[in-house]
Amino acid sequence: MSAIGIDLGTTNSATSSYDPERKEVSVLTNSSGKNLTPSVVGLYRRDGAERFIVGDTAVKWAARQPRETVVSVKRLMGRAFADPLVEQAREKLSYEITQGPDGDPRARVRMGDRVLSPDQVSALILRQLAQDASRSLGEEVTHAVITVPAYFGDAQRAATRDAAEQAELVVKKIIDEPTAAAVAFGLHKKSGERSRILVYDLGGGTFDISILHAVKNEEGHGQFHVLRFDGDSWLGGDDFDQAIVDRIVTWVKDTYGIDPSGDKNFLYAAKEQAEQAKWELNAQESTDIVILAAHRAPDGTVIDVEMPLTRSEFDGLIEPMVRRTMTLVDKTLTDEGLTADDITDVLLVGGSTLTRAVYETVENRFGKDKVRRNINPMECVALGAGILAGTLHAIECPEPECQRLNAESATECEDCGRSLANARSVGDTGLHEVTGPAMGIAAVRGSQRDVFVPIIPSGTPYPLPEPRRQTFETTDGRRIRVPVYEGNQSVASRNVEQGVIEFELPEDIGLHRRVEVSFNYSLDRIIKVRISVPGTDLVKEDTPNRDQQGPPAAQHEEQDAAGLGPTLEHVAKETREFLADYEEYMEPSQRMKVERDLELVQRALDRGESGEYARLTDLLLTDMYNHCGLASKLMQAKRATDGASPQLGQQIIEAVGHVRTAHERGNREQVTQQARNLTNLVARAMDERSVAEVPTAEDYGSHLRVPIDRLDT
Repeated sequence: MSAIGIDLGTTNSATSSYDPERKEVSVLTNSSGKNLTPSVVGLYRRDGAERFIVGDTAVKWAARQPRETVVSVKRLMGRAFADPLVEQAREKLSYEITQGPDGDPRARVRMGDRVLSPDQVSALILRQLAQDASRSLGEEVTHAVITVPAYFGDAQRAATRDAAEQAELVVKKIIDEPTAAAVAFGLHKKSGERSRILVYDLGGGTFDISILHAVKNEEGHGQFHVLRFDGDSWLGGDDFDQAIVDRIVTWVKDTYGIDPSGDKNFLYAAKEQAEQAKWELNAQESTDIVILAAHRAPDGTVIDVEMPLTRSEFDGLIEPMVRRTMTLVDKTLTDEGLTADDITDVLLVGGSTLTRAVYETVENRFGKDKVRRNINPMECVALGAGILAGTLHAIECPEPECQRLNAESATECEDCGRSLANARSVGDTGLHEVTGPAMGIAAVRGSQRDVFVPIIPSGTPYPLPEPRRQTFETTDGRRIRVPVYEGNQSVASRNVEQGVIEFELPEDIGLHRRVEVSFNYSLDRIIKVRISVPGTDLVKEDTPNRDQQGPPAAQHEEQDAAGLGPTLEHVAKETREFLADYEEYMEPSQRMKVERDLELVQRALDRGESGEYARLTDLLLTDMYNHCGLASKLMQAKRATDGASPQLGQQIIEAVGHVRTAHERGNREQVTQQARNLTNLVARAMDERSVAEVPTAEDYGSHLRVPIDRLDT
């Protein structure tokens, strides 16, 4: 058995191997004799046959067939087709991104007549990397430590593991890229030396910041404690290239009056030249971008590109992105209670840190003496993964009174029998990590739906010694639906849905029971969910079903046949009228949420996503009647007067007038007082049952409810 480290990058990938006797790690060369393999997959055709090509070979053929050459597939891993980031990729990438078959919400890529998932494409890259590594080492590679961006969510990590399994690799560990880089850096530290390291990792497609404590023990092995991390999963060197591509498109428009942005071949050629210009401007003040026969105009004219670009112009194009990275750096330091002075070492990781404007900005912030550039930033992640592949050799039992070291292949502790599903990989290199965004569920809190209830908070030390638990109550009936979300927003739908857990309560269990939901992570920080009803034998253990992100279409098939589409259109029309009538009474954040939800509705209607109609109808009703503060109170009052008794109706109208007057005068205290009086009058109207009830979510979509005794927590 041979184990390697793999940096599965957005633009390039690399592998490495650790020699435990010499305590040295080295990057392995590929079949082209190079250290880096382009993360590119193409479809090669000859004599009626087809086969996939990977790496440098795929790059050579890309100019001929840009629509059948997949690049930057890492950005699509684990994402739904409707994800705004995927929509952004569809506009910029040369190949077709499509929806999965049979209602599968996940993104797919089309290559010729074939439709592949991003993990299938990544599996082709991983298989090529493993084959090249086997050739280089002279023995078969079977195991690997694979790196991912620190801010990769649960779905992205699961997709990475799926890709490795399809490539017939045993995954020893999925490790965060900045942590792997710190491990590689620690190899050069002296025994006993302590560091507080900030890793600035700007790759082709993602940006990560991690802060770690590191110390090298007397045996020469590093111990690493991850303190905090943050990042942007859609910011990297590809975006630098795209900024130049956009500049080329503008130049063609200004010079020839023609828009070439719909020409996939032109965009691919522009992307190649943009990347070359980016590197040239590190060493020189200006360069010329030349693309002969770049585009054919509608009248048949062939257009050449001959555009000058200076370093100062390039720096201006990428300045907002570089500034964004430093904003995230400052936020991460502040969240950990640190300043730049508290950092002993800054590691520049990822090929994009070779860009002059990037490394000069970091040096200006921390000082040149702290910025370490003694390891190739394009290779250090792979080197760290290789060290871990060679030095992690056991799984520690999580039982505090046991802690036996078990073989890597074990699923249960050989001594106490405890499950090793959430155990920690251990070895000569010590790793102590923390979780990323919070993980929780969408639930009902009071009269509010779409509430995010965290179960594992952000920054929790990982692996967890015990699962994290929360108690809820059932709502509608025997159907239990638990949507799992990852993120830090209080509104569940603003976070990233990981999938759902669904089941039916047996007839012998009464309704409105308490339900316990517990979360834990697997070795690779992939969420495991356990749902139980205390006092019964009912236990449901599962991972979220990502095939049902968002309400499954089948769930609403009958309702949709009865006209849910027109209903959603009608409610959207009412919501637009609500926005027009009451916008002045909303906070900016409330108005932005309503506008965003209306955009989601329009997108779902345009795409015919009928499985979303019920949820979005419910979301708009909640926006109007519950989530918009004073505007919602005024909307409720208007509804209440329609069927109220004449006397009470008149009182409500007068109370509305008082609220509006106080608001116009800017008297917040009086607004609050008058709004309270209005709320009481509306409640009286509803108690009299003279009007239809204001929509308040009688149907909670089988979601769980936060118990009354926990409403303030």
